[in-house]
Amino acid sequence: MADFNLVDILINSVLAIIMLGVGLSLTFNDFKNILVYPKAIITGLSIQILIIPIIAFVIASFSNISPEQKVGIVLVSTCASGASSNLITHLVKGNVALAISMTTVNSFLTLITLPFIVNIALNFYLHSTKQISLPYFQTILQIFMVTLFPASIGVIIRRLSIKFAQNMEKPLKITLPIILFGVFAIKFLAAKKYGGSGITSHELFILFPPMLILNVLAMLSGYLFAKLVRLQYQNQYTIAIEVGLHNTALALLVAGTIIHSHEMEKPALVYAIFTIFSALLFVFAIKGRNILK
Repeated sequence: MADFNLVDILINSVLAIIMLGVGLSLTFNDFKNILVYPKAIITGLSIQILIIPIIAFVIASFSNISPEQKVGIVLVSTCASGASSNLITHLVKGNVALAISMTTVNSFLTLITLPFIVNIALNFYLHSTKQISLPYFQTILQIFMVTLFPASIGVIIRRLSIKFAQNMEKPLKITLPIILFGVFAIKFLAAKKYGGSGITSHELFILFPPMLILNVLAMLSGYLFAKLVRLQYQNQYTIAIEVGLHNTALALLVAGTIIHSHEMEKPALVYAIFTIFSALLFVFAIKGRNILK
């Protein structure tokens, strides 16, 4: 069982509130369309599960970092997206129903894919035969309480009072990102005993390049593959966001609580610092490029 600290409890609470706000912009028909036209979600999940971990292995193998940190890079790549990616999709007018569906489905698939891939990385980089497994009930409960449940509440509120939902949409678009940036700043700056990162400037300097490369290549892969199979433009950059942002809280849980390696936690800590901003910049660049055509 994971040991929850003050900062992580705060982050999960804020993410749940964010998902409630995101749900206010959705209807049940949005999710129905994902099931009727499954090409987008199948494409996104295939990229996340098959392609992104391979990219992570290549980056880790060529990075001048410790073997434990190399495993940490692969670990980050195997984690599904989280509530923060759903918020970014909402802010840039992407397909939010697709984003939430990918987050939910892939979070369940992660229960199988993450242990399998990370065990390969442990054996490859550390020659360790230690087999890891996720706490299934705890992981499922966290996924449900932070993403699906609050988003569903938002959808129900919109169904009961569409006027209230529409009136709340604009102020929430402004306040929710500010709150999210605030809690991640607390995560980075807080004392380690309260759940802060405890990472040094030297470690940040060493790990930032490979984590940035992973993030950029993941988003590019998502966008280009979605374009290759001729998905709608909105779905193309939605998938790019979903495969580029990962649930670093899950990576920290696995590295710290299950594998008991602080070194493996550090790639996830660095990744969490900048990916929200890089995703926004990526989408703005893609949109700007299409406007100029």
